[in-house]
Amino acid sequence: MVLKLRKISSKKGAIELSMSTIVILVLAMSMLVVGLILVQKIFFVAGSAIGEIDKGVRTSLSETFSKSDVKLAIHPSARTIEIKQRTQGQGFAFAVRNLDVGDANFEYEIEVDPSFDIQDKCEIKKAQADDWLLISSGSFTLGPGKVMENPKLVLFNIPDNAPPCTIPYLVNVEYGQGTRNGDHYTSDTLYLTVLPR
Repeated sequence: MVLKLRKISSKKGAIELSMSTIVILVLAMSMLVVGLILVQKIFFVAGSAIGEIDKGVRTSLSETFSKSDVKLAIHPSARTIEIKQRTQGQGFAFAVRNLDVGDANFEYEIEVDPSFDIQDKCEIKKAQADDWLLISSGSFTLGPGKVMENPKLVLFNIPDNAPPCTIPYLVNVEYGQGTRNGDHYTSDTLYLTVLPR
């Protein structure tokens, strides 16, 4: 009779061991799924277009300006965005810092990079891709060492017939009226990838 009890108790231990193994496997799989979702969101945000300037965008721009010699910050910091055909009101944000010793007037212009052969590579004219921008130019004044309080939001309206293609847009900032008129201040490139609907 004692022998029978040992066999039953050893089977009970085996059942407990397998239950704890199952629980550990379920927890591990859950953590794996949650981890994959977080990684996917991080990479999606890194290259996604924005529709508004929120706290996250302002934080990203401020982090870029933590380096003392940066004049122009663009969000997303990867400088690439993807927008689907037939999409309106998505784009990117940028801010400028005045590294001069006095107040300065600035003008900005955003256009397809003139050195990019858009006709050959995307089979559209430069003027067509430039027209996708809601606002392509503007001006502002900054005090010495100051960063724009209100970053500029650059939005695109991508039409139905836009070709799936990656297009470099140049963000060019020059000195404005009264401050070395038209002299180059800074510029950078952002890559827009048009995705099929």
